[in-house]
Amino acid sequence: MKNGRGRRLISLLPWIPVVSAVFFLFRFTPPYRAILLLLALAVHEGGHVAAFLFFGEGVPRLFPDAGGFRLRAPSPLSYRDECLVALAGPAANLVPGIFLLLLSARSPYFGEAGWLFCGTGLSNLIPIADHDGGRAVRCLLSSRLPPAKADAIASFLSLVSLFVSLTLSLSLLYAVGGGFYFTVFCLFSLLSHPLPESNFF
Repeated sequence: MKNGRGRRLISLLPWIPVVSAVFFLFRFTPPYRAILLLLALAVHEGGHVAAFLFFGEGVPRLFPDAGGFRLRAPSPLSYRDECLVALAGPAANLVPGIFLLLLSARSPYFGEAGWLFCGTGLSNLIPIADHDGGRAVRCLLSSRLPPAKADAIASFLSLVSLFVSLTLSLSLLYAVGGGFYFTVFCLFSLLSHPLPESNFF
């Protein structure tokens, strides 16, 4: 009985950062903006799930991770399918995001929602490890290069992309007070980022 209760408690631990992030999101941002951002994230994950279902791989498991959420396929994916599944999340944000930006003349809320959706999609396309852009790059490299070299190149590109993105976002935050969500995204990425392999660099 105690072992079962302990396993249940351990399974809840990964949800602590997620619940904390939602709490601070509603604490420090207007409620409508927090809801829009959570909606953008839900649409993003829905894009991944839809891609899994399209490729006939069954319903994936969704579980929290240090940088957000992770999907686990019920069966191994080919490099091509994994790349397309990775890109499906950002695409699910960009399509409605662009549509909302086109409607921004009617209401500033459309414009803000559009930027949040597009920002969520574009930030996930940056080739940072364990994010959609990083997974897509790793799959493309792995389909053409030996696994060790592909991993080393992808990790190096990821680290460079992360520090460039973090520098730009902090500069934007300091200069004009914008880019707050992107800065938080980069900081979470930095905390959960694996160091690159040193076999080739």
